[in-house]
Amino acid sequence: MAYPTRPFQGQSAASRIHARRQQLLSQAYQIIAAEGWRKLTIHKLCAQAGLNKRYFYESFDSLDAMAAALVDDLAEELIGIGQNAALSGWQEGMDTPALARQVLDRCIGWMVDEPARTRLLFSSASENPQALEQRKTVIRKMARVLSTFSLQYHQAGEPLPIAHVGSALLVGGTIEAVMSWLDADVVVSREEFVEDIACFWVAVGDSAVSLSQSRGIGRALDAPGTGDPWPSGGG
Repeated sequence: MAYPTRPFQGQSAASRIHARRQQLLSQAYQIIAAEGWRKLTIHKLCAQAGLNKRYFYESFDSLDAMAAALVDDLAEELIGIGQNAALSGWQEGMDTPALARQVLDRCIGWMVDEPARTRLLFSSASENPQALEQRKTVIRKMARVLSTFSLQYHQAGEPLPIAHVGSALLVGGTIEAVMSWLDADVVVSREEFVEDIACFWVAVGDSAVSLSQSRGIGRALDAPGTGDPWPSGGG
């Protein structure tokens, strides 16, 4: 199917397609958050978005593809919040505990201020096979982003397996802890919860540094770095 390529009312064809895609994703999120994945259909989605079905297919091959895109968009938003928090704290010269608290406060804030998106991203995604696969992909990406930052922060100078192991542990563990907190399985205040998680992050990071030093791996691992923690644009 051919789609318009010429500007219309000052908007390029690409910008109009992007706007429709975001509109569909936004409405899909609303439906899934309120009724679950199984209630989502192309007909219902397009009706709620006020768009013809052909506009669905200009962006997505199927509902499964759209589900994966929704998971990916939510994950990118969360990753961006974490990266911005880390970069601002890095530039302000925060020490490691303060930096960990700032990053976690903003990321956990995003997760708990609107629990529906957190459940969609990390829990109910399992109801859709492609969304579930995308969930696994984005969790691995989050771990890679954290690993990239930690290596730069500690001026490792080389890839370290322990950074990847520790990052996977911290990301996966934090997600599970947040889900437990949302389910009221962990009865502490939000401030205490962030503080507790930040302490664990720092402890794991310090242990990884000590272990690397004992193995004679890396360089200057105990010295926080300077400059851009994501020199290639975000890990």
